[in-house]
Amino acid sequence: MNKVDEVDSARNPICVVTYSSGLTENSIVLDGRCAGYSDDEIRAVLDGQEYRPLPMPSSDLLDYYFQNVAQADTPDFCKEVLVEAKVLEGSGSLTRVVESTFDKVHLDKFKTEAGNNWIIAAVAFYVFRNFQTYSLEFYAASALYETYVLKRPFRAGYLTAEMIWKFKHENSAILGQKNKKALEAAEFAKPIKAEKKREKKLELIIKLWHQLKSERGANAMRRDVNAALWIHSIVEKNRYPEFLIKKTGKVIKPDAIQRLLPELREQGKIG
Repeated sequence: MNKVDEVDSARNPICVVTYSSGLTENSIVLDGRCAGYSDDEIRAVLDGQEYRPLPMPSSDLLDYYFQNVAQADTPDFCKEVLVEAKVLEGSGSLTRVVESTFDKVHLDKFKTEAGNNWIIAAVAFYVFRNFQTYSLEFYAASALYETYVLKRPFRAGYLTAEMIWKFKHENSAILGQKNKKALEAAEFAKPIKAEKKREKKLELIIKLWHQLKSERGANAMRRDVNAALWIHSIVEKNRYPEFLIKKTGKVIKPDAIQRLLPELREQGKIG
């Protein structure tokens, strides 16, 4: 039995196992790297078991599968954030202000430890010391450091996605929730406002009724048709807001006032 690590057409790792069966040489393909399978597991497959084992997970295997996740978008997006924060120049070099915070010893250390990615290491060091934790700049520097220095693009993509959510969508979500609560409060307040408007309307009708009673006499005001017409004439002249129709801006009809008079009489508020 011979095991060889290869990649398939999608560039995923596979383990090609070649074995002999009598005079015939055969092969099977298992997902993942050969190191993820024991010889006993492979022999069990060759002996005719119906399932194939999954490779044991490892950080190397996970890194291989996720090495391209969000990596294409991460660097450019994060560099834009740091350019706007005046940490990086548009060319990708350190700004003078940032570079001036390091002496030669520190810069040489970054170059020794991070090689060609020493600028990213310097950026991360500077941002972590000068910007708030979980700020936009903190996320951007962390994602770049994960991508270029630690070579963990999957984690970099995760950080970038979290950053985009936090700083692009979180405020919208919070605002949407506030708007929803405000709308609910407005809907709840509608009946209260309508009731208050009706109360003011009734109070004004009572006031105008008694005013007209003193002018025209009690007998004249006993007929609701006449009382409503007289009250309507005053309302139309003064255009009291309580008597205006919201959609048209016109004053309500006399019969709408007339319908309210029996209710007020029963309550003892008019004669």
